[in-house]
Amino acid sequence: MLFETEEIALFVSNPDLDREGPLILFSRNLIVTVLLFASGFLFAACGGAGESPQGQAPAPPPSGPVSVLAWDPPANYADNAAMDPYRDLDHYELYVRSDGNFTDTDLPVALIAAVTDAPPSGGNPGPKILEREFILENVGSFIPPGNRHHVSLKAVGIDGQKSRFMTPVIWDRI
Repeated sequence: MLFETEEIALFVSNPDLDREGPLILFSRNLIVTVLLFASGFLFAACGGAGESPQGQAPAPPPSGPVSVLAWDPPANYADNAAMDPYRDLDHYELYVRSDGNFTDTDLPVALIAAVTDAPPSGGNPGPKILEREFILENVGSFIPPGNRHHVSLKAVGIDGQKSRFMTPVIWDRI
């Protein structure tokens, strides 16, 4: 049975600014760029004051903004029957193209587990959690060259059936 597709969104998280929010690509690119330059100047002005403990080198600062793809797991099948994503979903397939024309012959650049284990607590295994986001920089070496890409997902059930492509989002790599 096919899954009903859900919406996905692209967020940019800048560890330098400790901010996170939706990236509206056409109207906020300038704001994001200005904020990145401003945060770069702040970190450049904040040099280390002395040596690190026991002569160890300090940890490098974050290398810039992080693009996070976020989504809601499907809640029903294409025929509108309810589904349990903890039980019925196996993984997601991540697709990246230089244009938004995704086809069924495209190959995914990454597989993302739909359900993962939370960290254990007090020696007991953690509960199962639904995966809802992915850091796009993790696939940087597997995507076509260029700064603008279109990103989409497919949900894959434990029976191997796949959803349609979720609505693509534009990812401008900064």
